[in-house]
Amino acid sequence: MLKRTAISFFGLMIVFGLLMLNLFIIEIGAGTEQSSKLSNTRSITLSSSRGMIYDCNMKKLVNTDSETVTVCLPSTAALNAISPYITESEKNEIYGNMTDGKVSVIKTTEQFSENDIKSVTVTNRYSKNQPCVHLIGHLDDSGNGAMGLERAYNSFLSAQNGTLSAVWSADAMGRVLYGGGIDFKSDGYLSPVGIQLTIDLDIQRIAENALADHGIDRGAAVVMDADTAELLACVSVPAFDPLNLGASINDERSPFLNRASSSYSVGSVFKPFVAAAAIESNISITHTCTGSIEIGSVTFGCNDNTAHGYVDLRTAMERSCNTFFISLGQKVCAPKIISLCSAMGLGKEAELADNFYLKAGNLPSSDQITSPQELANLSFGQGELLASPIQMAAAYACFANGGLYRPPTLMKAIIDENGEAVQKVRLPESRRVLNRSTVSEVDSVLRSVVTDGNGNRAYSELTDSRGKTATAQSGWYEDGREISHTWFCGYFHLGGKTLVTVVFKEDGASGAVDCAPVFKDISEKITEIKTY
Repeated sequence: MLKRTAISFFGLMIVFGLLMLNLFIIEIGAGTEQSSKLSNTRSITLSSSRGMIYDCNMKKLVNTDSETVTVCLPSTAALNAISPYITESEKNEIYGNMTDGKVSVIKTTEQFSENDIKSVTVTNRYSKNQPCVHLIGHLDDSGNGAMGLERAYNSFLSAQNGTLSAVWSADAMGRVLYGGGIDFKSDGYLSPVGIQLTIDLDIQRIAENALADHGIDRGAAVVMDADTAELLACVSVPAFDPLNLGASINDERSPFLNRASSSYSVGSVFKPFVAAAAIESNISITHTCTGSIEIGSVTFGCNDNTAHGYVDLRTAMERSCNTFFISLGQKVCAPKIISLCSAMGLGKEAELADNFYLKAGNLPSSDQITSPQELANLSFGQGELLASPIQMAAAYACFANGGLYRPPTLMKAIIDENGEAVQKVRLPESRRVLNRSTVSEVDSVLRSVVTDGNGNRAYSELTDSRGKTATAQSGWYEDGREISHTWFCGYFHLGGKTLVTVVFKEDGASGAVDCAPVFKDISEKITEIKTY
């Protein structure tokens, strides 16, 4: 009995064990089948992204243009659905892929959401009329930054790389398994993490449009907050096309050159610096302009070779009288002029953002001004003096903000995954370079240039503006003709802010004709849309 019971017990245990083993095998089989199903998929990357770039109001400066991409499995149903919306060549391409059992990806204007054909919206890094293109730069063939902020912040922006892919079921041979449909998978695609600039997209567009509307095809425009030296707009024309770099490379107008940060002869927009140095030194003169002046053995002509007659500082600035400022410069002397200009950022490199520098240009040292003739050239912005539109904007900010200089800046913050600023950039320290009384006097004569002088094309009843024109000899010759660089540097008040605006044109006629109207246009358009 005991033996029979023991035999029965062990028999039951064996049966139970076999049942458990069978269940275990079934469970393993089910898991293996699921694993096989998951692993037997195929995918294709439809679009990729990298770190975002925002303006000061968190408007996107990149990834703003989108398009529809449609994925077609190799089925008759997919081909029939898309055929009415595509060209004959596209239809043949899809048919060829279908014959080979391949999936097709095509850009469409229609949206599809069927089992074998499905659409998704993808975003392009750059747009057709990409704003701030010289600041942002472009990518190389491998997707890394090759120019501009894309290059300066490449490591950070690349760390936010993401992809959008289409996924479908396939057998072990890679052939499409029908019935599974198409899924879209985002792997960090369009992450909000990125960098925030000081640029204001609305102001940027105003400046871009103003240059185009006034026919400036080689030049620049800069708008800056006078108190903070933050760049609100930075335009260089012509712009290169980040969607077609090859065409831009072959453009003889050098569209990759950022003219806003390049150095040029400044001409008469330098005269307020000489005036400020004289006022700071308690030097004042009156002068009778005969149309020219002899310094040593060299004769310097006045603006348009005009004899302006008796002039003081105000009328000399209004009429841009070269001989007055040459005489004034001889009194002030080179060291005082050079020292003041250096304190106002001329001849100095500036870091606009991490590893993104503004070149120094050229401010001659006092030792390089070895003759009265060289000092005469300097006194009306000629000779070896070179500066960029951005440098001139930061320097003119001193006249606009009460005499403080702050290096220009472009970066505002780092933005995290929640769209919040986690690292706000501290503004460069400001320093006093001009007495308030000096600024008040220079400000007054610059206002007079706009209201009563040769800068009157910048005048607007909508704004309270100041500024100075220039037509600078460049030393560049084309077909035996010297090319002139024309300028208008000025500022206007808008509520609680003062905005500095610099307009520059290569190969211009005069600053009064070329650039002052652009300043007026920009100031009026900003006044219409902004309140501070």
